[in-house]
Amino acid sequence: MAIVKLKLRRNSPEGFSVTLTVKELDEEIEGFLPPLPPELASSFRQWQSAYRQIEGVRSYIAPAPGLRLTPKTVTNYSNAENTLAVKDYLNQWLNSGDIGWQPIRDRLIAIAQQLHSSNTEIRVIIDAKDIDLRRLPWQEWNLFEEHYPQTEIALSAPKNLNKQINQLVPQSTNIRILVTVGRSDGINTKEDLKLIQELEQDGVEILCLMQPNRKELCDALWDEQGFHIFVFTGHSGSQEDGQIGWIELNDQDSLSIEEFKEALKQAIHKGLQLAIFNSCDGLGLASQLAQLHLPQMIVMREPVPDPVAVEFLKYFFQEFTHNNPLFTSVQKARKRLEHFNYDYPGAIWLPTICIQPNVEPLTWQKLRHSPLKEPIPQKPENPIHQPKKNIQPWVLTGLVGVFVGVVVGVAVGVLYFAQKKVYSDFSSVTTPEGTWRYGGSTSWAPIRKDIDPEINKVHPKFELLYTEPINGTPGSGAGIRMLLKGQLTFSQSSRPIADREYKQSQQQGMTLKQIPVALDGLAIAVHPDLQIPGLTVAQIKDIYTGKITNWNQLGGPDLKITPYSRHFEDGGTVEFLVDNVLGQEKLGSNVVYVHDTTDALKKLAKDHGGIYYASAPEVVPQCKIKPLAIAKQGNSFVAPYKEPLIKAEQCPQQRNKLNIAAFKTGQYPITRPMFVIVKQDNNSLEQQAGEAYANMLLTNRGQELISNAGFVRIH
Repeated sequence: MAIVKLKLRRNSPEGFSVTLTVKELDEEIEGFLPPLPPELASSFRQWQSAYRQIEGVRSYIAPAPGLRLTPKTVTNYSNAENTLAVKDYLNQWLNSGDIGWQPIRDRLIAIAQQLHSSNTEIRVIIDAKDIDLRRLPWQEWNLFEEHYPQTEIALSAPKNLNKQINQLVPQSTNIRILVTVGRSDGINTKEDLKLIQELEQDGVEILCLMQPNRKELCDALWDEQGFHIFVFTGHSGSQEDGQIGWIELNDQDSLSIEEFKEALKQAIHKGLQLAIFNSCDGLGLASQLAQLHLPQMIVMREPVPDPVAVEFLKYFFQEFTHNNPLFTSVQKARKRLEHFNYDYPGAIWLPTICIQPNVEPLTWQKLRHSPLKEPIPQKPENPIHQPKKNIQPWVLTGLVGVFVGVVVGVAVGVLYFAQKKVYSDFSSVTTPEGTWRYGGSTSWAPIRKDIDPEINKVHPKFELLYTEPINGTPGSGAGIRMLLKGQLTFSQSSRPIADREYKQSQQQGMTLKQIPVALDGLAIAVHPDLQIPGLTVAQIKDIYTGKITNWNQLGGPDLKITPYSRHFEDGGTVEFLVDNVLGQEKLGSNVVYVHDTTDALKKLAKDHGGIYYASAPEVVPQCKIKPLAIAKQGNSFVAPYKEPLIKAEQCPQQRNKLNIAAFKTGQYPITRPMFVIVKQDNNSLEQQAGEAYANMLLTNRGQELISNAGFVRIH
């Protein structure tokens, strides 16, 4: 089993610090997630409000907050549209190209590839204290849908490092379940009870309490034999902040977890493994039970209609008793609620696992036959002395860069991203002696020209030898291929490592690591005589997929458009355009291919209808072409250069300079990180050389030179 955990903590109003860990892979990466976009927060509130306005929900929510609901006449208040809006805005936010978040996304994909190839059971756990994050339907993120399709997304139960409970094993040789049926006016708890009682045919011992008083419930939890599973069905609720929950035992007794915690602690001490609250609004219940070290809980995160609750319980036990793991059982049962989405849009989001960190996988077979060992008390982690591994060594200034078309709230802040040591200049970095071959992205040309000679002056025995492919053209893809073939020590890339490349490295017994060192913008160039104010991202897409073929379709002259591009196979810039501008559509048949950017700019200087895209530092200072302003949509054009535009006749005495501020704030629509790609191979000399090169670029001096070369510094 592998546990993939995303820990999110609100760092400031500017967003959340993020730590991605996979203990089984000795993996830890830190990053930053921009704040919850207003559009997402608003759409979620609208969904929640519309959901609760459905006839069956509204009828039973007023008397006692968080009731389990029995439907009457169902009226769908366009809630399906709200559900889709939540999903769309969630994906826009989580697919943002923010420089702090992008390495987390990329690594999640790579981790999935690694774990799937080893047939390892995967758990994904969201560790978030913020209630707005805990309420979100994380399972709707298309990255999880595509790369973790068989994995249920769970919430982490908060740690309590001050106490440790030594858990015993229930004495009974049979699985024991304590079922408590609370106040249930207006709902059909008989169906829940019937489903559970059917388990007696399989030798399960069931103790049922029908609307007990406080003493009866506490006495049952103190039972000497202990219970494996606790099930509550009836009315329940939670405070808005998700910290405190309560259950309705009967018409008189409403009980918070705090009010019977000693009895619960006793049940947990004697081996209670799982609590199921097949009732409403259970995040507060889960939060309090976690403080008592209950290993696993299943709750409903919102008010739940009666038929939804009954069917979930039915399908869950159907899967779980056939020895499917807990995560798999919940996922399958939850997905089988899909047909309720017409009457109760979003009902499939309701069942939620809350789990303690590092709990062993729970199955029916283990409950029945495998004795549960007492946990070994562990010392609390000391964050000062605890070493961190595989952490991205970079500092983010501002929230820089957004992927094309993604609307996110952008703010400016300063966040340190966990480097083991902060270096000031090249001499402070230890380098292995030798000659090291490197190459890759043509967008890195200004860095190779202006920075690498400076490195060589400080470290003359650290010799850098730029190497192009013997066959084919240089580029990010070509550099990574050469790295995998052993032809390079490390490579330079203007795009993240692709899934196929991660997989190939694993097949060779190693792992590729990408280290972001700078931010780049993608600039669009045309002939200087072309009179057009700018292009939107959508128009660029239509030009390069062949939907727009004449400039008069965009308000320009009656002139055929000739889109120039490098070949897809080698250029990271090309892959970036296809993935993030074209929406993974193929380049159109109208595209004319060139050898490199130099070749393209020469052609563009003569072709009045031509258009080309490349790294901004390669395009913006050029004299014989014109960089265009770009808009995400509408007429909100942002230039990649500092206004005003330098005319061709004024160049080279004056040259256009990069609009660094627009790249930093994310105003310019097309930005991307630049990576050093290193083979992680048992800390070999090649790995040391690649990491040393990246560390030098991340020094104060390296970042200064990166800025001088026309890129945006991230430290």
